[in-house]
Amino acid sequence: MKLSNIGTRQLLQGSSALVIAGLLLEIVSLLWLHPLFFVLFAFVAADLIGLGILVYLVSLVFVVTPTAGAATNRLLHLRSRS
Repeated sequence: MKLSNIGTRQLLQGSSALVIAGLLLEIVSLLWLHPLFFVLFAFVAADLIGLGILVYLVSLVFVVTPTAGAATNRLLHLRSRS
């Protein structure tokens, strides 16, 4: 499956889910005072937030929205077939 077939909406939903999961992990890791929770905060949660930001930026760059000319050509093609 090509990246342009996925759609902007699904990529943005995935991106926001990653950022929200990272923020929730950061909140949980700040509530407990154990050295391993710093590792959770610094590496896992920050990586989830960074991955969410990266998916968002990739969705801006690689997802192609159809232009008005392409939609008009497609409509004319469908009318000529019927």
